[in-house]
Amino acid sequence: MKANLKFLVIAFVLLFPLATITYGNCEITKTNGGGFTTTIQSVVENCNNTYTITLRVNHNGCGGPSCKELSHYSIEAAAGTYSGVSVNVLSGGMTYTNIDLGPNLGSDPFKGFKIDGTKKIGGGMAGSFTVTYTLAGNLQNQRTSAKAGTNGQIVSFTIADFQYVMNCNGTTCVPAVIDNDGDGVPDEDDDYPTDASRAYNIYYPSANQWGTLAYEDLWPSRGDYDFNDVVIIYNTNIVTNASNKVVEIKSKYKVTAVGASFQNGFAIQLDNVLPSQIASVNGQVISQSYVTLNANGSESGQSKAVIVVFDNTESVINRAGGSFHNTLDNGKIGTSDTTTIVIQFTTPLLQSVVGSAPFNPFLIKNGVRNMEIHLPNYLPTDLIDPSYFGTSNDRSIPTSGVYYKSENNLPWGIHIPIVLDHMLEYTEITEGYLHFAEWAQTNGVNYPDWYLNSAGYRNQSKLWPGSK
Repeated sequence: MKANLKFLVIAFVLLFPLATITYGNCEITKTNGGGFTTTIQSVVENCNNTYTITLRVNHNGCGGPSCKELSHYSIEAAAGTYSGVSVNVLSGGMTYTNIDLGPNLGSDPFKGFKIDGTKKIGGGMAGSFTVTYTLAGNLQNQRTSAKAGTNGQIVSFTIADFQYVMNCNGTTCVPAVIDNDGDGVPDEDDDYPTDASRAYNIYYPSANQWGTLAYEDLWPSRGDYDFNDVVIIYNTNIVTNASNKVVEIKSKYKVTAVGASFQNGFAIQLDNVLPSQIASVNGQVISQSYVTLNANGSESGQSKAVIVVFDNTESVINRAGGSFHNTLDNGKIGTSDTTTIVIQFTTPLLQSVVGSAPFNPFLIKNGVRNMEIHLPNYLPTDLIDPSYFGTSNDRSIPTSGVYYKSENNLPWGIHIPIVLDHMLEYTEITEGYLHFAEWAQTNGVNYPDWYLNSAGYRNQSKLWPGSK
């Protein structure tokens, strides 16, 4: 009885060989039987929601009654999901008559496609061939049948098998990087995808937000301290290349208030940039004779790059009547032209050299070129008359780097990163912004957000109503 059992086991293995699985070299091989094996050779995830799969079929050359010649080779796949089926003979003399795209495959126990009419592989004839096809949608559990004689010789591959080969070979979908201008920045990240010299926009305060510069123009005297003599809103775009070096600066300026009789100019200084590093300046509004420009648009007579935006507020505003522009509660609202300045550099510069917006902005007082009004502790230009420092209410100490501050650290110019609701005429800024003095006197330590409309921060009745 034991001998008979042993005979039955041997006969079963010969007729129906046990499937074996081999993992190696990022492939998975399974034994169909009759000398045939099927290997998942490659799986490539395409970037169009498809997968290209190559199966390799091998026969070891065995003959005899258990190793028949292959009649057809079938691959299971859901109808409508496969395409691009091709066969490539690697070794031996295997031939076939046609590729049957199914999905019905006759006696095979599944639907899909098959390589039909195969000859000269199996039945003592060694050889190998590949079948390549594309699946749309998702990977699938798939069976393959090496039909030889009456033997179906089927093996099953799971989705996990295909994923293993794909991941092991690193053939998961990696979308192609599109870089039309060849600057090394993908188009999807490039603000200038067709310009290799430009790549990124850096806006201040942000792409759709304006900041404010407000000045008291009676320096070195304190004046009425309403900070509405000249109020300018601005938006700056620093354009950099793929190496994050600055190529150009684009700034827009609008004058929202002129609460003074002076006709002031407005300019910026790039404290670490030489005039020779400026290639060109465009967009300046120059109508007076006191400003002299170099050929590149920077101001002449300067060791640092100085750009005059406009030399007279009257050239850029459109009054609604009266001697004041948008500082009286009279129902009249004037407008401002937008002055757009474009500064291009001879060679790209480090951002640390160019600096941050608004750079070093200042007023030129009433057309007198040697009188400049800067933000506190910002350097004057070479054209300043230093004899004004320390006179009247000014307590500048140039040797200590202290500029444009009063005895109580109060400034003549302020900068905030939002649009300021400026003061009514003849009203000190401390009456409208209740924590301004504390901010200024502590050098910005206390109440750095003094300009916000938070509870207890403002007396709205002191602010120009036209800003609402």
